[in-house]
Amino acid sequence: MKIKMVLLKIFFKIGENSYISYRSILLAPHKSVSAKIEIGNNVGIEHDCDIDFSGGLVIKDNVWISEKVLISTHDHTIINSELKSEQNIRYSGLVIEEDAWIGASVIILGSVKRIGKGAVIGAGSVIRKSVKDYQIVMGNPSQVVGKRFSF
Repeated sequence: MKIKMVLLKIFFKIGENSYISYRSILLAPHKSVSAKIEIGNNVGIEHDCDIDFSGGLVIKDNVWISEKVLISTHDHTIINSELKSEQNIRYSGLVIEEDAWIGASVIILGSVKRIGKGAVIGAGSVIRKSVKDYQIVMGNPSQVVGKRFSF
């Protein structure tokens, strides 16, 4: 894992004490000018995560991304009957704020612009829109089920 992190830090901006566990990948399947990723300090990305940064992604300090999370920063417009390869791609930057916790097997779709500071996303949730600071959301479709208190 140490070798993996050394190599990743050559290509990406990754802060101190952050790690990306085994079988997790950072990818930009659609090249765009916004295809950049920045990972803060003390970030944990567990195993088997697929993290797309085609539209740009910032993960701030002290974020925990549990296993098998899928993050997308793009989607495809389906506006007619043409082939998928002929449809337009819509890019959307995503910011995951400090102290957010993303549970196992969460899917964050390309329509999401922000996961708020201190937010918690329950395991197995599908996130289609931004999450506010300190909200606790879960489900498919996701719903607000509570709020963490800020100190």
